[in-house]
Amino acid sequence: DFQKIKKILKGVPKEVFELKKDMKIPKAKGCPDCNLTGYRGRIGIFEAFLVDSEMEKFILKNPSIAALRDFARKKGMITLKQDGIIKVLEGITTIKEVERITGE
Repeated sequence: DFQKIKKILKGVPKEVFELKKDMKIPKAKGCPDCNLTGYRGRIGIFEAFLVDSEMEKFILKNPSIAALRDFARKKGMITLKQDGIIKVLEGITTIKEVERITGE
């Protein structure tokens, strides 16, 4: 799982999240409060990127969605999957739930 997570988080700026080799991947544990599911409440996962002048010029060229995603990733965009995995490593959710939500 660690290698899979390392691959997913490739390209995430270190200011956002830095993966450490000794990190543990939390597992959901059920309790009466969560009806034995391991989940309680809701938390969002988000895609985010900064629109700087270079990005603005690129957008004005009317690129395809695929080209825009590639460019945004090169500029440090955080994808849904990456944000979800960061939340897994912070103990907020599980890999299983992130995969269910992102469809991957």
